[in-house]
Amino acid sequence: MSINVSLGRPHIDLALCLRFALEEAQPLSTRKQMEQTQLDNANTGLLAIWSTIAAESETDYMHWLTREHIFERVGVPGFRSGRVFKRRNNRPSEYMMLYELDNADVMASSGYLERLNNPTAWTRRIMPTLEQFRRGGGTILARGANSAGHGGHLAIARFEDALPECLTAQQGQAIVDALAKGDWVVNAQIMAVKNGATAIATQEKSMRRSSEGEFAGLLLVESLDNGSLDRAMMQASKAAGTNPDLFESYDLVFVCHSR
Repeated sequence: MSINVSLGRPHIDLALCLRFALEEAQPLSTRKQMEQTQLDNANTGLLAIWSTIAAESETDYMHWLTREHIFERVGVPGFRSGRVFKRRNNRPSEYMMLYELDNADVMASSGYLERLNNPTAWTRRIMPTLEQFRRGGGTILARGANSAGHGGHLAIARFEDALPECLTAQQGQAIVDALAKGDWVVNAQIMAVKNGATAIATQEKSMRRSSEGEFAGLLLVESLDNGSLDRAMMQASKAAGTNPDLFESYDLVFVCHSR
């Protein structure tokens, strides 16, 4: 019995070798930071909700948020935290709730839908009073700086039809990294909305008088004071090729973390 063995010339992928060489040339701390950033961003979700409230209902609304509603939401499996922001210099008062999620699929989970379809008596009283309601959630595409840190001041740009192309590619990560390096800036994030999860019909949705405004994505920057936030907004608008007026600024008024 004879065995014929044919040995060909090995194929070398030069592009792959070059990529590995460049990665190995990075300082160890830089490589670890890149790996951690990719790990932190993987599938992490955000849910953002806006509404305005009339002055005569504002106290009841704030008590509802900070004594019941945010705790109820953060008690849902997959919700990591809930924060409430108030828009600067706006009348009537406009508030934004920002929830961090394990992933975007939490918005379609049985635990969350159970809450949405079984609103409390207080929620039933509040929902019809909300105006200019907007709600959208999805996946974080890029994040600059440590995801565990948050600032007391937030600038946010809401893109109605689509995220600018520069925010959806690798350039997006470079943009948020540059923003996060600014003086007194804490972090920056880009989120793309997952429409299917936020379009589900629920009991709560049917109780609101205003339609649920839709949007495609967000660019968020958090800072330690308003001066640094204003500078970051100008930098972000230039990097994203948008009008600075697209950004809105908010101050943190309440935060709750899951246990």
